[in-house]
Amino acid sequence: MMNEDNHDEVHMTTPELITKHGYVAETHHVWTEDGYRLELHRVVKKARKRNTINMDEVLSSQAKEDSNPKIKPPIIVNHGLLSSSADWVLLGPEKALAYVLCDSGYDVWLVNVRGNTYSQCHRKYTTKNREFWDFSWHEIGYYDLPAIIDYILEKTQQTSLHYVGYSQGTTTFYVMCSERPEYCEKVKSMVSMAPIAFLTNQRSPLIKFIVKFYIFMEWGSVYCNINQWFPRNKLQAKALSTLVRNTPGTLTKSFYSCWFYLVAGFGSNQLDKSMLPLIFGHFPGGASAKQIIHYSQIIINDSFRKFDYDTSKNLKLYGSTQPPKYCLERVTVPVAVFYSENDFLTHPTDVKRLIEKIPNVVLKHKIEYSKFNHIDYLWGRDAKTLLYDHIVDFIKSYD
Repeated sequence: MMNEDNHDEVHMTTPELITKHGYVAETHHVWTEDGYRLELHRVVKKARKRNTINMDEVLSSQAKEDSNPKIKPPIIVNHGLLSSSADWVLLGPEKALAYVLCDSGYDVWLVNVRGNTYSQCHRKYTTKNREFWDFSWHEIGYYDLPAIIDYILEKTQQTSLHYVGYSQGTTTFYVMCSERPEYCEKVKSMVSMAPIAFLTNQRSPLIKFIVKFYIFMEWGSVYCNINQWFPRNKLQAKALSTLVRNTPGTLTKSFYSCWFYLVAGFGSNQLDKSMLPLIFGHFPGGASAKQIIHYSQIIINDSFRKFDYDTSKNLKLYGSTQPPKYCLERVTVPVAVFYSENDFLTHPTDVKRLIEKIPNVVLKHKIEYSKFNHIDYLWGRDAKTLLYDHIVDFIKSYD
């Protein structure tokens, strides 16, 4: 049964959740070269246990820390497809990745990439314009991540930072390093959780179904102006979380199986099903149709490469009828790869192929629980001991 506190959290924003959990949140806005405004959520520090918090005192203290070169460097934490910064705080204090990193002394910055519920502002377009949604994860890697890195380093007066990516958050990092390799010098270490570059052997029945009909997705995007997938709004979140909360247990299990298991992997016992109303209050967070189409293309073509337009447009953009492959050899940052056998999206064979392409993989860690699946990285009840503690140990070795 979901308690009243968790019921309240369904309707909160990420900064509100951070504050409720006893930490101090900051909201920052970053503008990209191509006009998108991205919203970052910073977990500043754990608040003192007292009835009131003097925000001026907290922020003044943080400003002093920003200019102190001896403090631990900032950490970017980047979400997956259809997700948001909320992913990293829903488990709550001492369990969620954002708080595990913060409690370890790090300056944690939670990313929201273009198109998700927190980053839907553009200098010229609104979300009703087709042009707003004309991006895939390529543009996120090429524009969003460099803008975020530069902003954080300037704000904190640091020269480098750590990067933690999950799923699409790894894909976009590889794109950035391939297309703008100068940014490798600004990253001390990179954590790849459930890394995605090659998807040839993915086992998700739902994804396999979608890929078969990706041509219809392209058609729908072009001719029916269907440019956004799974948008989130407060009404939808309230309705979905209420439905899940009030549905009998057997039906809840079926709903969970039909959604998460089909994508993530069957058999895991890591998700506390009482969290489902909370999760569906914040997930999905929205994405462009083009992001999903791009992933479908790399599955079909068995290649990690740029977006495939028609032959004439490819020739105009790339100077070739076929899209060029990303240069994974340019990912020179020290990388730790965390993967699991039961993750339907990141098959160990595809992970091995990725590792062989990246020149500086210093840690390859298979999660010990054999049923650990794709969503357990976010909300697994034992994620801290199975995964997060190992991430902290790796990052500390590169401070």
